[in-house]
Amino acid sequence: MLSRKIIHSILLILSIVHFTSCSLNVPPPDLYSDPDAITNGKAARSLLASCYLLYPHLEYELSTLGNDFCLTNYSGKDVAQQNLYLWQDNSISSFSSDAWASYYNCIANCDVLLDRISKAKSASPADSVSLQQTEAEAKTLKAMAYFDLLRLFSSPYDTKDDNLGVVIKSRTGVETVARSSKTACVEYIGNLLKDAMGVKNSPTANGWLSTRAATYLMAELSLYSGNDKDAAHYAQMLIDDCKPEYISKQNYSRIWGTTSCEGRIFAMNINTSFYSGIQYSTDGDYFALNPKLQFDEADARKAWTVYNKNILGTERELVGKYNKLNKENANINYVNRMRWAGAYFIAAEAYARMQQDDVAIATINVYLLAIGAQPLDNSLRGDALVKAILHEKYKEFAGEGQNYFDLKRVHTDKLNRLGTWGASNRSFINKDDYRWTFPIPASEYRYNEAATQNEGWPINRD
Repeated sequence: MLSRKIIHSILLILSIVHFTSCSLNVPPPDLYSDPDAITNGKAARSLLASCYLLYPHLEYELSTLGNDFCLTNYSGKDVAQQNLYLWQDNSISSFSSDAWASYYNCIANCDVLLDRISKAKSASPADSVSLQQTEAEAKTLKAMAYFDLLRLFSSPYDTKDDNLGVVIKSRTGVETVARSSKTACVEYIGNLLKDAMGVKNSPTANGWLSTRAATYLMAELSLYSGNDKDAAHYAQMLIDDCKPEYISKQNYSRIWGTTSCEGRIFAMNINTSFYSGIQYSTDGDYFALNPKLQFDEADARKAWTVYNKNILGTERELVGKYNKLNKENANINYVNRMRWAGAYFIAAEAYARMQQDDVAIATINVYLLAIGAQPLDNSLRGDALVKAILHEKYKEFAGEGQNYFDLKRVHTDKLNRLGTWGASNRSFINKDDYRWTFPIPASEYRYNEAATQNEGWPINRD
């Protein structure tokens, strides 16, 4: 049973979400966390659990902004959601403001935890190991939050005329600093992950960030920053550790189950409603699956990605996965963030970009064949191969909020905003549209004179 001191600390930390007017201007840590709260590994893990709870779940909104959905005849019933799908400025501004505050609240609490751990004294060798593992997880969680912020609030990494990243906090408490460069942000995130990878940590449950999870994030970060060699290296480390049963057709359904499974590398525990916002009523949803994301019957992904429903006399393909679970009144205990499949896609793309085409095809085909999907043609080369790998990746992660990040990263094509049931293109977003880079919220630059706004977005310091 947790002590009153630990419970008090957790409740006060969770309350930050409600009491901060500016995401970085959090109160000094002694106001919401007892400096003596962490005395052992158990106490540290209790506070770490509260940090996990603060991590924002934007999977549905990012799927709405990406290529996962198309409009339905119910989309107009919720104008706010429809406007986000259509990339209306006000809708993106509102969403970005919430995202900015949520990520930085999580980071602030990780900082408090890391500060407390550095002062804790272990009572035994086992307790010392527990503290080291908790510290590694806190650094990984912090790195993941900064990485999402960087991908949302900065231009694509290879955009030469804009190197503005996000604000990197150097200490807990109130801090007014300018945005670091994208390169500095990548280096900072990479150092956090290297520290975490240096600690052997293999939790039995999916809900804790393991050494494997830190390695996965390092592979993602390397691909994002154009370091294809390191991306392939770290992803291949995971692939070499992946047993065939982890990516089998039988195991694919377990990814969407309520218990830990070997098909996941990391998934967030969740005990609240999730992804229910897509449902208009029992009649149908505000959005349907993008019809360009087609699956063969033998593909294990089809049964979970496509949810067939007769709507007004016509068979439609709605989004499955979490939406499917909600419709079938099944529990959602985990939100998937890192899966073995992702390691194969990262490695394959990195190999292809290094012109190791045969290795790239062989790598991705191991996964595609394992789940019953059609393998890529061995004759694919160059840009055509990269495009084919990405298309399969879009299919793999449809509805999980991951595709948006890849679309922004590669920025090679315009993004179509599909009309009702995807029958036509209602509008499109150019690959260099300023809205790909989210606006810095007014709550930040109003109180932080060192903050700068992204191009195309207004500044209002009143």
